[in-house]
Formats: sequence, C-alpha cells, structure tokens
Amino acid sequence: MSVIDVKKKMAQLMRENPGLSHLLAQKGIDCGECLASEVDTLEDVARMYNLDLQALLREIQGKCSPALL
Repeated sequence: MSVIDVKKKMAQLMRENPGLSHLLAQKGIDCGECLASEVDTLEDVARMYNLDLQALLREIQGKCSPALL
C-alpha cells in the first residue's frame, strides 16, 4: 500500500479522490468549498482542525478508494 503525500495540495487530493471531500465534510471540514484548498495540504488541514494526522491518514486509507494511495 502506498503512502498518501501529506504535502500534496488538498484540491489535488480531492480531484484524485472525490471520496476524500465527503469524508472530511463528515468531520465539519468543507475543503471542497474552500479556496484555500489550492494552497493548503492535508498536513495543514490536520493542524488547523487539531486532528491527529496519523489517525486521519489511517481513516482515509480505510475509507477512500485506492486512487488516493
């Protein structure tokens, strides 16, 4: 299994896997609606929303399609 690049911009991650937007929206994080997704990374989002990055990565890998991996 490949590792998700936490330095990749959110807009790119969501284009590669639309399921990511839904997963984050369930947490109250609306990256799909935010212009900052063009500059923010997954690492930034975890920090801004005070989320455990490693736990978030495990959840993404468990719930999103292999297109992200």
